[in-house]
Amino acid sequence: VAGAWNINLCCGVDNRGAAAWKGKIIFGTLDGRLIALDAKTGKPVWSVKSTPDERRYSITGAPRVANGKVFIGSAGGEFDVRGYIDAYDADSGKRLWRFWTVPGDPAAGFEDKAMEMAAATWKTPGWWKSGGGGPVWDSITYDPVTDLVMFGTGNGAPWDAVQRDAGGGDNLFTASTVALDAKTGKYRWHYQAVPEDSFDLDNTSPLTVADLVIDGQKKHVVMQAPKNGVFYVIEATTGKVISANLFVPFANWLTGFDKENNWKPILNPEANIGKTGRGWYIVPFQTHVWNPQAFNPETGLMYIPTRFATFGMVSEAGAEIGNQLLSINIAKRP
Repeated sequence: VAGAWNINLCCGVDNRGAAAWKGKIIFGTLDGRLIALDAKTGKPVWSVKSTPDERRYSITGAPRVANGKVFIGSAGGEFDVRGYIDAYDADSGKRLWRFWTVPGDPAAGFEDKAMEMAAATWKTPGWWKSGGGGPVWDSITYDPVTDLVMFGTGNGAPWDAVQRDAGGGDNLFTASTVALDAKTGKYRWHYQAVPEDSFDLDNTSPLTVADLVIDGQKKHVVMQAPKNGVFYVIEATTGKVISANLFVPFANWLTGFDKENNWKPILNPEANIGKTGRGWYIVPFQTHVWNPQAFNPETGLMYIPTRFATFGMVSEAGAEIGNQLLSINIAKRP
C-alpha cells in the first residue's frame, strides 16, 4: 500500500488480523482490497476491491470466514463514509451480498426494507452528503446455532449528532449491534447502544456468543462490553436485551434505561453538546474498543480489558468547556 494513502486513515496504520480457510490466508488492506493467498506458497488466489472508490474508506479489521463466506466491513467513520458489511465467496472472491448500515439518499431508492426503516430515524434531509458513518471496522461474529452474522457499527459522521442530523433522530444503525441472515444478508434484528451518538462511542467491541442459564432457563445469548461502559447480554435469536449493566464506576452520557422499550438508553440532555452550546467531559471514553475479551463457560465469568477515562468535547470551535466532570452527582448514576 502506498504511503500516501495514510491521509485516508483516521487512527493509525493498523491491521487487526487475517483469516485462515481451506489452504488460504485472507486479509484486508488499508487501501480497501480483500486478498486471498495460497497458504503454502504465498501466491495470490484472488483479490477484490472491497471498498467503494469514492470517499475515504480503509480496511483495518480482520475478516471472519464461516461456511465458505468471508465477512468484512471497512473503516472511515471519522471521514465521510457510509458504513456497510460484505460477504464474499471464499473460493472465488465473488461478492455475495452487501448490507448498508445507514441509509443513503432516499431519492435514489432504498436498497432494502431495513434501510427504509433506518431512514425514518434520520430527520434532516441531506444527511447522506456526509456519508452518515456507522462503519463495520471490527467485531464481526458468526453464530452457527442461529446462522446469523452479528456485528457492531461505529460512530456517526460527523461526530456531533446535531451537526449530523439537527432534527434529533436516533440515526440507525450507528453505534448498534446488528444481526443478519448469513446466507442472504437480510436484516434480522438490531439493538442501538447509543442513539444520537456525539461522543465517538463506536459499538465495535468484540461479541461473544454463549449459552447461559438465567433465572433457571437456558438462554442462547450474545454478550458485548463496548466503549460506552455498559455490559450487554442479548438474546441471539431475537435481539431482546436481557440485561444492561455498567462495568465502569459511572457514566454521564445517559441517565438510565427504558426497560419497557428493550432497554433503550435514556440520554442525558446536559450531554447534548450540539444543543447546549457547551462542552462536555464524556465519561467513560473508549472504555473497551477492539481488544479481545474472554468468557469461561464453566464459571460464567467474562474477562474484559478496560480503562476508565474522560475526554472533553465541543460541538464547534469556541464552545465553552465547563466544569461538568467535577460536578457529576455519582448518586444519580444509572
